[in-house]
Amino acid sequence: MRDLERRLRAVEVAGSGAIEIWIHQGDGTVRGPRGEQMTGEEAEALGRATRTVTVFFTEIDLQL
Repeated sequence: MRDLERRLRAVEVAGSGAIEIWIHQGDGTVRGPRGEQMTGEEAEALGRATRTVTVFFTEIDLQL
């Protein structure tokens, strides 16, 4: 949760307002909001390039 809090603060400071939630797939990849699948590092790089805050969750996190 600390990571989520830090990332949400970054959105607030940057004023971008863009947040994307990515889901860990358990095989070393993450799935994006549009169904794309890549490594977490690639997703973070994409987020930086598009000025989007990228937040990662597991399936279990989403069930809480």
